[in-house]
Amino acid sequence: MGAIGVVCVVAGLVGAGLLRWLPVRGRADGLTAVGVAGVRGGPGAALAVAVVELHLAGVVEAGRSGRLRRVVHSGPGRDVSALSRAAWTVFGRELSVADAAAAPAVRRARAELRADLVGRGLRCGRARLVLAGALALAAGGTALAVAVQGSPWIGLPLALLALTVPCAPARTLAGHRLVRETRDRHPLTDETPAGPQETCLLTAVHGRRALRVLLPDFAARTGLLGARAARETVARTDGDSYGASALTGDGSL
Repeated sequence: MGAIGVVCVVAGLVGAGLLRWLPVRGRADGLTAVGVAGVRGGPGAALAVAVVELHLAGVVEAGRSGRLRRVVHSGPGRDVSALSRAAWTVFGRELSVADAAAAPAVRRARAELRADLVGRGLRCGRARLVLAGALALAAGGTALAVAVQGSPWIGLPLALLALTVPCAPARTLAGHRLVRETRDRHPLTDETPAGPQETCLLTAVHGRRALRVLLPDFAARTGLLGARAARETVARTDGDSYGASALTGDGSL
């Protein structure tokens, strides 16, 4: 299988790469911070920025348990994203971010955002992801066969390379470029003076690192920094309300 196998592996990897990462240029005009977050981390990251957007607009707040609920009923305004508006509608009762993500209105808005980003050429669509993954796995299997049949120094590196394709982020090259350029224009520092729009954009491109710097308490309480941070923050606050920590009983953590 030697040379023929190597050619088949390379052809499969090239095909998978073309499906996975093209186009090189996409359309970013009119893209909101929620959309940029969707490019970087998918619908989950987009929803996190939508929640931050609602919080900074003063229309959604976190309760003692870390669940979110809207505090005004006149609407979040016209400047917020469609996903933020959908999230606002479901926060008529207290919900966690995970519960909000499962609400039909939010699921529809996330699907619409995903379709928009795919149409802009910034994210790879599901069909292309599946086909690219199948090609990469087939190429990896062929590479392993090449290694077993006497060329491990060629087959094993190609097999490892094939495994990186399905594990890579679903951004296209255009999406990678957008995120990289936006990060360069909006660096995150401890002294970053950020208004609401800048905070949303920094969160969109820097993720949890930005939340730890800009909104540490809100992000930890609501689970945007992970479930463990939410549990620890809620427990600490509950303890403080009685003058002692719920963890140790003496106010220390």
